[in-house]
This record gives sequence, C-alpha cells and structure tokens, in this order.
Amino acid sequence: MSDDARQLQQLLKIGTARAGRAPATLAAPLDALLPRDTAAAPEAALWLSLGALDLWERSGFVAPGQPAPMPAPAAAPDTLRPCPLRAQAVLAGLLRGLHPAGLEAEWLHLLRRHGGCLPAHILPKLLDAATRQPTLRAALLPVLGERGRWLARLQPAWSWAAAEANTGASLWDTGTPEQRIAALRAWRARDPAAARAALAAAWSSEPPEQRAALLAALANGLGPDDDAFLDAALDDRRKEVRAAAQRLLARLPGSRFAQRMLDRLLPLLRFERPLLRAARIELTLPAALDAAMRRDGIGIGAHHGLGEKAGWVVDMLAAVDPQVWTRHVDRGPRACLALAEHGEFATVFVRGWALAVQRHAQDDPSPGALAWLRELTAWWLGAEPALREAVPDGLFDLAAARFSQDADGTSSALFDALPDRWIADGARVRLLARLAAGSAVTWPAPLSRRALRRLQSALPALADTGHPWLVRQLLSSLALVLDPATAAACEPARHPDAQWQSAIDEFLDLVRLRHEMTLSFQETA
Repeated sequence: MSDDARQLQQLLKIGTARAGRAPATLAAPLDALLPRDTAAAPEAALWLSLGALDLWERSGFVAPGQPAPMPAPAAAPDTLRPCPLRAQAVLAGLLRGLHPAGLEAEWLHLLRRHGGCLPAHILPKLLDAATRQPTLRAALLPVLGERGRWLARLQPAWSWAAAEANTGASLWDTGTPEQRIAALRAWRARDPAAARAALAAAWSSEPPEQRAALLAALANGLGPDDDAFLDAALDDRRKEVRAAAQRLLARLPGSRFAQRMLDRLLPLLRFERPLLRAARIELTLPAALDAAMRRDGIGIGAHHGLGEKAGWVVDMLAAVDPQVWTRHVDRGPRACLALAEHGEFATVFVRGWALAVQRHAQDDPSPGALAWLRELTAWWLGAEPALREAVPDGLFDLAAARFSQDADGTSSALFDALPDRWIADGARVRLLARLAAGSAVTWPAPLSRRALRRLQSALPALADTGHPWLVRQLLSSLALVLDPATAAACEPARHPDAQWQSAIDEFLDLVRLRHEMTLSFQETA
C-alpha cells in the first residue's frame, strides 16, 4: 500500500470533521484528474481521492522518467480455421472445472483434427494451464496459432511456447547441461553419425555426472554404427555410464554385446521334446561370474525371489532380442512362453524375456518386438500368479501406449480371452485399467465395442467383487478412451445396488460429455 493510500484511509477512519483538514493532495499526474471545485465537501473529495487512487494502483503505474516498453510486433494473420462456438462453450466448462479433469488434451486434439486455432480470449488460460501441466504442451502447441505464439513472447512464464527450436551446434557448444542433451537428441534425429562424432570428440572432457545423460540421448536414431562407441563406454569408471551403455546395447540387434550374451546362454539351454509330456526348455545355471560378465553388467543387481545365479541368467536373457528365441525354436512368442512354463526355471525365463521385450519395444519397435509385447500381455491374463509377478510393471505402460493399434485384432482378442468372472480377479481388473489409463488416443470403434460387451456381461457380478475401488478405477479409465459415439449408445440395464448404479451413471455421463465434445466440432464456426 502506498503512503497516499495509507493517509487517506487513516483520514477515513478519523473523519474529516474530527481531523479538521481536507484530504492530502494526490501525486501528479493523478491530482490533475480530480475536480477543482473549491466548494466541494471534504467528504466528497475524500471518497473521490480514495476511488481514484485505488483504480490507479490496480491498473498499474509506470514510474516517471522511464520510457514505456516497446510493444512487440503484431501477430501475423492466422491461417488456421476459427474454433466453432459450440466447442468453445465445452472448453469453457472444462477450464472452469465443471467436468472431470483430463479432457483438455482430448479437446485440443479434436481442435487440431478440425484444423482450427484457439480463440484469443482462451489463450491466456490455456498457456497458464500448460505452464503448470507440461504434459498438456504437446497438444496445445499445434493449435496456438500466430496470435498464441505472439502472446507467449510477451510473458516470460510462457517462453516455452514461443521458443524456436535451437538445436544447432551453438547450443551443443555453449548451452546448459539440459540444453546440450536436448540439442544432442535433436541432432541425432537429423544426422545420427555427426551427433555421435560430436559426442565422441567431447567425451573425455565431459563431466562424469553428465556422461550418462548424454549417452542416453543416443537412443534417438540408435543404429549399428553406434556399436563400437557404446561398447567402449562399458569400460567407463562411472557405474551410471556403464549401465546406460548396457541398456542401449541390449536394444541394438546384432551388437557385439548381445552376441556375447547369446554365446553365454546357448550352452546353458536344452530344448526337450519328450514323447508323453509337453515340450519344455531346461536350464543349467552358470558356474561362476567372471570379469567379462561383470563388464557386460551381469550380476549388477538382484532379482527379487531368485537366487544369485538365476539372476545372472535373467541379465543375459534381458540383453538378447526376444525375436532370437522365436527363430531359434521356430515358435511364436506364446509358444515360447509355454515352453518355459513347463520347466523348472519358468520364472527366470519369463522375467528375462519380459525385460528384453521392455527394452526392445521402446521408441520405434520392430513388428517382432510388438508381437512379443502383445502376446506377453495376453499371456499374463491367464498365467499363474507366481509367474505374473515375474513381469515388470513398466512393460504394461508400453503395452498401453500401443493398445489402440488394433488392426490385427490382438487387443480385441484380449477381451475375448477373459473368463466369465474376470471382474472378480483384482489383478486382471488392475491390468485392464492400466491399459486404458495409459492409452494416449481414443480406442477404435471395434475395440470399444468388444470392451463394452465384456464390461456389460460383468456388471451383474459387481456387488460380489472384493475390490470395488479397482472396478471404479477401470470404469473411469475406460470412460476416457472408449470411442465416444460407441460408448454413448450403450444403455446397460439398471443395477439393483444404488452405489454401483451411481458409478455406472458417472461412467455414462463422462462418455456422453466426450461425445458432445466430438459433435461440437462438426458445426461451422
């Protein structure tokens, strides 16, 4: 509060009659705006002064003698289509918190599909929201338009939206550690060989704590030409650097690292096909851990529930492309898992193969790696609990990210394979909720119909479930990814339990809101 305001408020408390004086003169240029009528009552002058000063301070003040800031250049004309008014009304409700959180990104994706840009009056709110929630930025940037990018340059907190991608050698040479990592990653996307050569040239002078992060950036554009550099990094003194090199080499088909692991594994394995029993894969545990094995990362960490030597085998399996085994035994992923299930070391194989799939299904996976990912996820639904625990949770995040890609019907088949009382199994419900929650895009209509059919068949058994919170989580997750038109047409029978009917109503309300959101972009702007 300014001194002028403090004096005026003090005079207001005392009263002009008791104080015996008129209000103090306001500072220029504000004093020139007040009436000069000497006959005006002191009370009127006091209230006018208070009101004028309050408005002045709330509207801002430029100190005398300082030049006003130069306005930024005006925004270029937008080439994107205007946003329909009906869609604007839906977004206004989302921003006011009238609907469940998480729909803003979907609304922005629909706007991009419409080919439109954000209305001017909504830009500040969404720029603020994306500043607080970085996950929203990827959906916001394509629909900002010219006005949005111009506006972002005026507010330092929004600089992430205005910054142009500066990924040249200047940032690599002079940027902060984070900028150099981002520059190297972008450089790898354009010219993998040149980026690797730049890192190799600077490697000896890089701080030890920075090397691991820089090495991980080579995941972008990873290829056979990176083998020698990464293999040499296995001799680095820093553990984090060696671990980063091991992870990348394990994802590089045909690397010397992967071949060394395979050469160690094959003498330990024996495939048996007895006449009266199911075929199986047998394992002989390695006798000792030598220096070469340690260099390749074998034995660097323990595996819960497994002995030390069994853990060595897991490390070896995790470093070999899982497609090697489908070729080696001439069987598909599900058949390979069946071979392991019938042997003594089933947990070892499942754990090792799952870790290998997790590594090879990242970024731009091959069709073979995707097949392993989907088959392993489907196998998990029917596996014994002890074997389920051998699969790392992170694998299902990868499965969720690609679950909507159902061109071959693999995802739809997963719902068909569920048993009649699948909703009574908490592990199955948790997996389905995770697959839905991790999906970045809406599921196609055929997959949505299959999921709804299995969900409707399970509704009568809701009252008997021992994990209602998981079922509610599944309903909430499905409501955000099912095809809106397909889900909005769903009319399940009334449930006798009022609490469960309330959860079903919330599910239906959310899918109908998403359907309305989709329809709002079909009207002309």
